[in-house]
Amino acid sequence: AQVIVGSNAMSLPRLRYFKFPGRCYAARVALFNSLGKDGWIDERLFQGEFRKLKTTSLDARRRRTTTPETLITNNLPQLILPAGTWNGGASNASLTVGQSHAIARWAARLGKNAQFNLYPEHDLEACLVIDEAMALIDTVIGYAPKDAEKHSRLEKRREYVHGDGFLNVGLSHLEHRLANYRAQGPFFLGKELSLADLYLKKPLTDMILDGQFEGCERTYLEDSGFDMIRKHTDEVAKHPLVVEYLEHYKN
Repeated sequence: AQVIVGSNAMSLPRLRYFKFPGRCYAARVALFNSLGKDGWIDERLFQGEFRKLKTTSLDARRRRTTTPETLITNNLPQLILPAGTWNGGASNASLTVGQSHAIARWAARLGKNAQFNLYPEHDLEACLVIDEAMALIDTVIGYAPKDAEKHSRLEKRREYVHGDGFLNVGLSHLEHRLANYRAQGPFFLGKELSLADLYLKKPLTDMILDGQFEGCERTYLEDSGFDMIRKHTDEVAKHPLVVEYLEHYKN
């Protein structure tokens, strides 16, 4: 995990997740966009550290002796806001919040010095499209068959990625959004990058392209005619915010 030093560090928002991007990629990029490299703490846990933390947190919750280090659930990511940094500075205890979507939206709304508006609150229709895409992507990943028996799982996965399978249906809808909603640019909001674009790239399309979505060939996007989505993931990677983020943070 990241070592936290200095008195200033104790007053910074702390995002706790695993070493890989996963569902936390959009939140990390949004925090960097709003607060810069030194305005937040990017705490990354090894699996062994997480398992140990789950055990101690379960015991602390049972005893009702929780601290800012205690996990509020057995899932990550979790965002820790130190005492005195929320509720107008009147808080006398830390606040820990889970759920990647909530954290990403909060991070995107932060800071007057944000480089890009990743969640344009003034545009309710745009936010509706962003929220829809984020929820759909999570559902597509979450609904993928996970049977313990491999043969059965692979059979169901093959059905999941083709025809009426939900991966194919979900990506077809996202392809339509990219092609038809504010279609003057490569992103969901046209030329403007948003949280939805970051979510589509990671965890979903990069997982497919890296061969990590079981039952899906690496060439699935091209083979299935998802040309907008395939182009989209390259355009997100080239965006100035993402390029700058990756100069400071390995993923």
